[in-house]
Amino acid sequence: MSALSEKIWNRACGNGPASPGAGDTALMAVLTFHGLAMQGGPLYAIECLNAGEREAARAGYRYFGFANVAGVIGAGQAALAQGVDTDSLEETLADAYAAIVDDAVLMQAFEARLHQQAADFAPVTDI
Repeated sequence: MSALSEKIWNRACGNGPASPGAGDTALMAVLTFHGLAMQGGPLYAIECLNAGEREAARAGYRYFGFANVAGVIGAGQAALAQGVDTDSLEETLADAYAAIVDDAVLMQAFEARLHQQAADFAPVTDI
């Protein structure tokens, strides 16, 4: 990870920049969801976040090229709304999420997007 990408990543783990760009907003939402998913699984993350935060996470995953993760989140929301047994849902979502994304994959996608669309991220002087 370059020094620039590390600063932007770490900034997203905190309060973010004063004037976030589209990339900053997406990264903050993804890292919020991913952090919760790593603590207790994607179902836990879905249950912890409000509707706006879940939609921001879905949009963030799509931004970084993970439309399939956005689908996992949406499927989890729909299943919860339909009253599906949470034990089986938890395992299904965890397996699906783990098959798609981990820390390294997220970092690679972020760095690629930063390289391609640097203007989508606030300058590091905002840190």
